[in-house]
Amino acid sequence: MGLLGGNDLKEQQKINELELKINREKQKLDKKLTRQKILLGAFLIDTLEKDQVHGLKDYIAKSLPEYLTRETDRELLKGLIENLGGTMAAEDKSNVEGNI
Repeated sequence: MGLLGGNDLKEQQKINELELKINREKQKLDKKLTRQKILLGAFLIDTLEKDQVHGLKDYIAKSLPEYLTRETDRELLKGLIENLGGTMAAEDKSNVEGNI
């Protein structure tokens, strides 16, 4: 290396280490957010199963199909929606696709 190149390598190494640290922290945050969503979902399902909140089943049965935009998500939750008394009617699907 020349007289000027030695520090550049050290600085690049430090940048790489900091980027790795940032990525690890982002992964920790993503895991935390995912866990929060899972716990919230489990709580909601338990509340629905026990029918603890008047009108919640009807609200979710009606609103969830409208909320879901991906066909894979709609298929995944179809049974839940139907168990709540809702439908995944063709008109719901066409409304969703029209909004994409």
